[in-house]
Amino acid sequence: MAELKPLMLLDGIDHNGKRHLIFAVKIPVMRDVYDALDETEEACGSTETKGADLYYRMALTKRALTQLGDISLEDITTDFLLDNLTSMDYDVIDSAIDDAKKKRRAENNDETVSEPSS
Repeated sequence: MAELKPLMLLDGIDHNGKRHLIFAVKIPVMRDVYDALDETEEACGSTETKGADLYYRMALTKRALTQLGDISLEDITTDFLLDNLTSMDYDVIDSAIDDAKKKRRAENNDETVSEPSS
């Protein structure tokens, strides 16, 4: 089996005297979307403005990140990402989430995936 290449940010996030580049993501599920929308409405009063859209994307990204260097997941808040994540690195993370979705769909074509019972 091929060794997995770590996912890396382009710019990284400086935190506690260290630049963090390596990250990992999961595919967001509907609970993540719901919670990100709820957080956005609470913080912005709406989900309809451009600012709210950006806040929502960071709130969902926070929920999709499973690793960001050695930063504690509790420290990775929506505001933390807004204050520290560059637009280029957001694109890298968003692309990694899309790649994970594509990989999962491709695995669905694998004959070893179990069939629903009748």
